[in-house]
Amino acid sequence: MLRLGLYCYAALSFVLFAAAKPVVLNWDIGYTSAKPDGKNDRRVIGINGKWPPPVVNVNVGDTLTINANNRLDEPTSLHTHGFFQNGTNYYDGAVGATECGIPPNGSYTYRMNVTQSGTFWIHSHYLAQYVDGLRTPLISKPAVEHYKYDEEMVLMLEAWYNRNSHDINDQLLSTSEATRLKPFLPTMLINSRGGSDVNITKLSFKPGKKYRLRLLNVSGTGMIRFGIEHHMLDVIELDGVDSEIKSVPSIQLSAGQRASVLVTAKNNTDYNYAFHADIFTDMQAGVERAEIPHTGTVEYAPNAPMIVPVSIGNGKTNTTMTWDFFDDIDMVPIEKIPSPGVNKWMPLEVRTAIYDDRREHMAFNNRTYWPPLVPSLFTALTTGYQAYFPDVYGFKTYPVILDHLEDVEVAIFNTDTNSHPFHIHGHNFFIIVRGTIDKNPKNRREAVSFPMRRDTITVPAQSYAIVRFRADNPGVWMMHCHMQFHNDQGLAMTFIEAPFQIINNTGKLPDQLLKNCNALGIPTSGNAMGRLGLDLANDPRGPYPLAGF
Repeated sequence: MLRLGLYCYAALSFVLFAAAKPVVLNWDIGYTSAKPDGKNDRRVIGINGKWPPPVVNVNVGDTLTINANNRLDEPTSLHTHGFFQNGTNYYDGAVGATECGIPPNGSYTYRMNVTQSGTFWIHSHYLAQYVDGLRTPLISKPAVEHYKYDEEMVLMLEAWYNRNSHDINDQLLSTSEATRLKPFLPTMLINSRGGSDVNITKLSFKPGKKYRLRLLNVSGTGMIRFGIEHHMLDVIELDGVDSEIKSVPSIQLSAGQRASVLVTAKNNTDYNYAFHADIFTDMQAGVERAEIPHTGTVEYAPNAPMIVPVSIGNGKTNTTMTWDFFDDIDMVPIEKIPSPGVNKWMPLEVRTAIYDDRREHMAFNNRTYWPPLVPSLFTALTTGYQAYFPDVYGFKTYPVILDHLEDVEVAIFNTDTNSHPFHIHGHNFFIIVRGTIDKNPKNRREAVSFPMRRDTITVPAQSYAIVRFRADNPGVWMMHCHMQFHNDQGLAMTFIEAPFQIINNTGKLPDQLLKNCNALGIPTSGNAMGRLGLDLANDPRGPYPLAGF
């Protein structure tokens, strides 16, 4: 068993589950304190007075209901990361896009049918609030598994900061360059536990057993590399999409990404082995990147000697791990769906710069995101034929109108010196092409016949990715960088999908949703400014990038 907080349970594949059932969770979201790294006590956001929040387990066909009560001193929300929310756009939890947020002392019930299986998670979608601890794995089981294994472990990996998310955000958006560029480093948590005591995160293996490890990067920033010395990882799932096996010595996950890997244990107990959950702090422009190693133990026997990497000179070790980019474009999904075509082509240039407000922002096509006064879903439902006009949603939401069933190709060009993981709500991306922006043909990689799909795609520095999706889910869906502080610095946009079909797909907005907006003093109809039609006087436009920065 995995000790002290690592979530394990036996799982045999090809098991037929019982009839679908309601899963009802009553969550009081409130502050508590914790010392997850074993050293620093800090305020965190927990559930029902406890932290970390409980893991949520469901089966396909269940109905998941979360009765959320906000005991914080600021708004909150819950986003079910990776769930499409088809027909329930108002439960997507994206504050400013689909709801106003749950006010302090307010409540909201999220209710959704479980139609997808795989590894997902639930987190706040209000500012960078989930960085303060409001996040947890969501595991959805299918009626029949594609692969056989003996035991399952859920490993929630997190680059954890011993600072409040508001403090970090204030630093990154400071007008002082010295303040903005002052480095700050995280520590590794595994299922909300960390520190120098490796026994806290020990993985216990039994000889000959096959384990499914569900890996989730729930960090607010940072890429994480996971691997076990002298053990191969057979990747079988990315972001809730089952795949044919791809064997790798290690895997990298950016913030928001998930993967399942099968690991076959050794046939003896002669040795224990080191596992790695290393952080790559690829966040702050202008700050030197850093690799922060974290090593734990895979234990076969309590007294067995440990196999760890040793130095072989020139700053190198004999580790079996690699920092090579995990190439997802050659993965093959189990469910083979042809790629959509191209009815709409959308280029997005990703750039970090100093803007005329003297702050560092990140943007698509030099257009920084800021949420509108009226959530975009409400605007789509209350402005009649004008819901098809991008202007009514506000300039800074970066709204893109999509026709129903339109095939969309998005070309993401990352001109930055750091990577970005882009997450889309309501859909999966089909990964079509990867390459580098210098157009070197040797670096161009094209998808297999049936492209791999995932909801969060990493675009490395000075690289591009071409992805597609079909607009078959009417609603308002965000696309944003899942390095949460990058999102808060402006790296987000909004797809307004089939605005005339949204009312038929979602129906009437829940009364509780509208009451929450009223409690927060937020209008529930009209354009982005809460006015009629195209009356958008004083709709904010800037800031704008300064030349030469």
